[in-house]
Amino acid sequence: MMRIFILVWVFVFAVVACNRNGGTSSEKEIKAILSADSIELVTDLIRNDSADFRLYLTRARLNLERGKIDPAFRDVNTALDLNPEAPEAFMLLSDLYFILGNLDNAFSALRKAAELDPANEIPYLKQAEAYLVIRNYSMAQKSADRALSINVNNADAYFLKGVAFIEQGDTASAITHLQISANLDTTKYEAYMQLASVYQQRGDTLAFDYYFSALKIHPDDEKALFGLARFYQDLGRYDEAIGYYGKVNQLYPLNKEAYFNKGYIYLVEEEDFDRAAAAFQQAINIDPSYVKAVYNLGRTYEAQGLYDEAAVKYRQALELHTNYSLAIEGLNRMGK
Repeated sequence: MMRIFILVWVFVFAVVACNRNGGTSSEKEIKAILSADSIELVTDLIRNDSADFRLYLTRARLNLERGKIDPAFRDVNTALDLNPEAPEAFMLLSDLYFILGNLDNAFSALRKAAELDPANEIPYLKQAEAYLVIRNYSMAQKSADRALSINVNNADAYFLKGVAFIEQGDTASAITHLQISANLDTTKYEAYMQLASVYQQRGDTLAFDYYFSALKIHPDDEKALFGLARFYQDLGRYDEAIGYYGKVNQLYPLNKEAYFNKGYIYLVEEEDFDRAAAAFQQAINIDPSYVKAVYNLGRTYEAQGLYDEAAVKYRQALELHTNYSLAIEGLNRMGK
């Protein structure tokens, strides 16, 4: 489960905190905080105003985004020394603890953030997301419901409930909640992708609508393009599938699965062995240990009557996977 919200929320809290918690930075510096992407810039601001806890949180966020956990912890602790009742500091503290695998402290920090700012749904949303990560789906739904009790129109809460329902196997409820999420936030890419996946698994062509909605938001998105190609393949619409796999490889030349699936269509469905061999070879060039591609390149050679070349590939597949039964069957079939 990807982290959907995470650190952007620190900024959301910081803006609200400007009025609630006070601070000594000028309006110009506040704007700099919100747009800062440079640790050096924020450090300069701290030199000019070492009493503003928001500056330390901003630098902590930037360090965390760069994987620098220890400096981020130091800045969060400094922010809490300056303002022990800053909910945004506890929010960022929870992210740090989650990264370190300290779940008890992470949830404790989120509870403290909710206690300090009971009218804000964000701590509950982050709780819901965290419960999804550890696969506690009932608690994820309860946390999302707490968020909805504060803001009934929160698209993220409906989305998280929808994901929890998917994991519990309740696709009907998942669709309902994901659709509400998408209706509330028409830019909710994640909701469209989840809906596309649910309908694709059902073989329902409504999946196309959701993939195209996702692509309107992110036109070159790898997952949406690949999912669309795969659904065309599943439906037997091979020309369209090949076209979208080709677009995936044009934009993402290291996507070995797109080359493999294209090769599989050429081999099995169209018997275009030259193109099949080329596609499988491209997948192997990306990942020489890609045993399925190695084996299917062998199948392609066998289909062309190139039995020695096929045997080489089957043996290579067995070197990669000792008990690869399909390769053993291929060798036996050819008497090799």
